[in-house]
Amino acid sequence: MRVLMANTFHYNRGGASIYVLELSKMLEERGVEVLHFAMNHPKSLPAPETERFWPEYIDFPELMAKGAIKGGMKVLARTISSKEAERGMAALLSEYKIDIVHCNNILHHLTPSIFKPVIAEGIPSVWTLHDYSLICPNTSAFDERRETECSVCLKGFCHLYNAPLKRCKKGSFGASAMAALETACHKIRGVKNYPNLFIAPCRFLAQRFTECGFDRVVTVPNFYAPSSLKDTEPRAGGRAFALYAGRLSSEKGLKTLIEAWREMPPEYILKIAGSGPKEAELKTLASGLENIVFLGFVEPRELSALRDEAAFMIVPSEWWENAPLTILEAFASGIPVLGANIGGIPEMVRHGETGLLFEPRSYIDLREKAIRLFENPELAKALGENSRRIAMNEYSPEIHVERILSIYRGLIEGKKRP
Repeated sequence: MRVLMANTFHYNRGGASIYVLELSKMLEERGVEVLHFAMNHPKSLPAPETERFWPEYIDFPELMAKGAIKGGMKVLARTISSKEAERGMAALLSEYKIDIVHCNNILHHLTPSIFKPVIAEGIPSVWTLHDYSLICPNTSAFDERRETECSVCLKGFCHLYNAPLKRCKKGSFGASAMAALETACHKIRGVKNYPNLFIAPCRFLAQRFTECGFDRVVTVPNFYAPSSLKDTEPRAGGRAFALYAGRLSSEKGLKTLIEAWREMPPEYILKIAGSGPKEAELKTLASGLENIVFLGFVEPRELSALRDEAAFMIVPSEWWENAPLTILEAFASGIPVLGANIGGIPEMVRHGETGLLFEPRSYIDLREKAIRLFENPELAKALGENSRRIAMNEYSPEIHVERILSIYRGLIEGKKRP
């Protein structure tokens, strides 16, 4: 079997890129030949078989800087359709016999135009959904200004005025208007019909897309990185601090988390690992709270060591999270998770089994659940043991790759039927 993996960036940059590289490695270990199609970025990993077909890297901020109107029109045209990417895909397919194409994050740079030669050649394809980009102009279904989830634009075309008025993309009217137009063009062109199948990492995300008219969506849960699984037995329980690891931004619920710690007993420490646009604001908010420690960006190996010493992880998100990798990494380490009951989180954090859930934005409920875990180390230990067992049984890399291969085989066999 020969698979063509399409993703904008071909190096470790964000969740989708890491997913593509890890999945490709696992497929190759099972005898599958994997080729790659991406943007020719300066940091791209070598791909000698196919990189000559890749479109050149385009720097959108640089284009915009050349002039608001002229640059903006170029950016809009390029994000909707890329003739260069389309030609590159067509040339690649004419040289290599591809059994199936697996797209990931392709919007804005590669664009859905790469499907045209795929469809023309009659090659089956799948598209893994890593966020809400296809149905939401700001990709996250989150209103930055009001700091709450937003579903106004998911159906119909009201996003054409709603997104610019709310300035939901980077706080900019222009960027929001362009994002809205891009989403509208994809709807008009019927992009939802391009692949044979969409893959969602959680049922919640699949349901949101189904409600928007996507009728070929299956759920395949994500997997933890193989390096996350410890050889030793889980040691959760009885430790001195809770850990948050992730981006410091509005949708992550860190204001609620810090508020929850205001009346927390001083011996219960919260360590916050990560950086982001709200870092300075959050540090100001936590000023005077000596049991909150900001660690800044933490390298993966150091973060793994931190997880090993934490009493539990906290995922206080206030947006429709899909399938946070931080939860899977905690489970693989035998660490329970205290998570907000929102989006795809409750599909993973099963209350009383792999962790505890609290009401989103409720600092009181968060504090009560955190104290419960701190004061009941045996409960935390049991939840951690359950989470590790469930990670191995339901979220292992082996299970994930077999599910993906089953989808590939089904579509390839379906193509062969008369």
